[in-house]
Amino acid sequence: MPLRNAGGIIALARLPRLFSLAAVWLVDRAARRLIECTGFLWRSVHWMSDCPAQRLKRSRLQMPKRKNVLPGKASRLFIGRWLCAKAVLVVVLVDSLAGAENRSQLDRALAKVPPQQRSAMVWLIDHMPEKDRPVVSSEFLLKHCDAAHRAWQGAPWQRLVPEEIFLDAILPYASVSETREEWREPLRNSAAPIVAGAASPVEAAVRLNQRLFQAIGVKYSTQRKAADQSPSESIQSGIASCTGLSILLVDACRAVGVPARLVGTPLWSDNSGNHSWVEIWDGRGWRFTGAAEPTGDQLDKGWFVERSRAATVGDKKHGIFAVTWQDSPLVFPLSFTDASSPSRGIDVTERYLALVPAGSAAENQAEAIDPGPSNRAVTALAQHLSQNGLTSVATASFAKVPLVKADAEQAERILVAALAAQIRHERPSAIQQRFVEVDDVRMPFWFTTYGEKPPGERSLFISLHGGGGAPKPVNDQQWKNQQQLYRPQDGIYLAPRAPTDTWNLWHQKHIDPLVDRLIADMVAFEGVDPDRVYLLGYSAGGDGVYQLAPRMADRFAAAAMMAGHPNETQADGLRNLPFAIHVGGNDSAYRRNAIAAEWQNRLAALATADPAGYPHVVQIHDGKEHWMDGQDAVAVPWMAKHTRTLRPTKVIWLQDDVVHPRFYWLAVSDPIARAKTVVSRNGQRIVVEAWTPQGELSLRLDDSMLDLDREIVVVQADRELFRGIVRRTIECLATTLAERNDPKGLFSAAVQTKPEPQVLAP
Repeated sequence: MPLRNAGGIIALARLPRLFSLAAVWLVDRAARRLIECTGFLWRSVHWMSDCPAQRLKRSRLQMPKRKNVLPGKASRLFIGRWLCAKAVLVVVLVDSLAGAENRSQLDRALAKVPPQQRSAMVWLIDHMPEKDRPVVSSEFLLKHCDAAHRAWQGAPWQRLVPEEIFLDAILPYASVSETREEWREPLRNSAAPIVAGAASPVEAAVRLNQRLFQAIGVKYSTQRKAADQSPSESIQSGIASCTGLSILLVDACRAVGVPARLVGTPLWSDNSGNHSWVEIWDGRGWRFTGAAEPTGDQLDKGWFVERSRAATVGDKKHGIFAVTWQDSPLVFPLSFTDASSPSRGIDVTERYLALVPAGSAAENQAEAIDPGPSNRAVTALAQHLSQNGLTSVATASFAKVPLVKADAEQAERILVAALAAQIRHERPSAIQQRFVEVDDVRMPFWFTTYGEKPPGERSLFISLHGGGGAPKPVNDQQWKNQQQLYRPQDGIYLAPRAPTDTWNLWHQKHIDPLVDRLIADMVAFEGVDPDRVYLLGYSAGGDGVYQLAPRMADRFAAAAMMAGHPNETQADGLRNLPFAIHVGGNDSAYRRNAIAAEWQNRLAALATADPAGYPHVVQIHDGKEHWMDGQDAVAVPWMAKHTRTLRPTKVIWLQDDVVHPRFYWLAVSDPIARAKTVVSRNGQRIVVEAWTPQGELSLRLDDSMLDLDREIVVVQADRELFRGIVRRTIECLATTLAERNDPKGLFSAAVQTKPEPQVLAP
């Protein structure tokens, strides 16, 4: 995400102290001169106070002495306004002067921060609470920034935490109005042994909630000194209320690289009091837990679930809000010791409305699944694969048996391993000879590897060459040029050769399945991470990025378009795909520069209307023609910061002229060109917001998105499309795997719906 320039924030730190004093003096002299030039005003002041000093001043001005001269109403009004204005100006300048010394601390923090941490420091200074600016020290900021980066980068689950989540839920040094302190290292020392060996942020958070409070000797009590106690205050006293416990858990999570934030409600709808708890980022979305509460051994459970379901969206009194350091028009409405400087907040009420309380019939319904048949179905799957491979798995009798969660996870691992083995067995010559082929259309490719292999899997950069509408030798040369055009710091850089030499060489419908096949083969043979695949292209290759990125957004982690033009394609499908545009300022052929500016405005408007979506950067390089002299290469490290979001909370799907039956976690039975579908989810509630009929709408789900052991509700406007428990099955896992051959694109359950035609409300 783009970071705002901090220059405006700390500009006054560069205002010399002497100049500030001179500014105050000049204001005072200007006011005096106004008096001298306006006799009636001076006489009015004389009327207010005829002290010796005033008489001396009057004699110097050689003004005639007038007694009992009373100013009129207009004069008195002017005097009052003038005196107030003068006081305000002086107070503002003095206040700026008082803050200038500490602004030098902000300058010092920016000067001393390591280059790789500078953008985060800029963000931290840009978004810190206003009350902290006059008092926070550079040493304090540098320590927090460095410790936050070490925690993030050292966490085994770092790839699940994109930069925007790190900035808002690991980097901040405070949640609300608690005492500012250097808590990261002490809490890391306590928390690190507890989370050692944890493989995910969820596992780490659960362990901390189970063991941390006992380890540091803190328990719940309403006798605590303050609601918003800092970690050290709670540890020293040994007691804390729900807010203090939540602050402590949030900070402990952040200290070991687990994104966490404070959540709460000012007042339950039954007026029984307020409450605070914690939300944890699990790599795909936010989940909650009560700090030091009995249900802390698992997420998304708590005594307050029933009360949460009665909260009111948009109600500052009865809503549920999370703390954020991002720009937000809302404030976190729980006030503690400093109501004059509230924290920013976001309304998360809707996520809690669909929660099912513990012990309810809906929650317990999933317990009816017999683990015996579930386990035997997984055993039958393994036997089937050993004899028949992946052929006809989805239609086998065992594929329809409802699975418990653990068996579904085991079945997924078995299927993914079988897919990799099948690809390596069936297509070794293709990868060796550097081509992929689908339906008799062949696409050659070239690749090389940069950097050392990181822990886990490699990144893949697919780079589309220019040319098109030219003889084969010309396009072959363009392909060779593309092979040397960009160099990622690490990962596989791959340049495919377009199968045809037509002007629309990357637009045609055979390109999409070829790209899918290419990704699947590189995952199987070269150890590519399917969540770190990037698309870029230059000139006609940029045209291809404009076309492929919106309609195949769920395949990529980010995309960058260089020196191309979009033809008829639209930006709607880029809601969950970071997208970069680089065009020369003088590249006017096909209106490339003008269209880039239009897309810049369009993407900005989409992001404004949907702040959680459309991450983008657009750079129109001044003075550059079609060739940008390598300035566009900045897009490569920008893309590399991002990880694919395959299960976003909201999907906007606009079909292109080349249609697809599936997009993210949505699928349709009869895809139609230009049809639009918008679906969002929040907790156990899924909302169809827009629908152009395309047969049935299938919602693909798994336990990372919601709890499949609890009731799910699907609605459209005021109509309920589905309510109930959705079963996990091998059939759904095998079907969704076969659709894409994506080892991370399996879903264990699906809901079939038939929405009514609906246009998205403006």
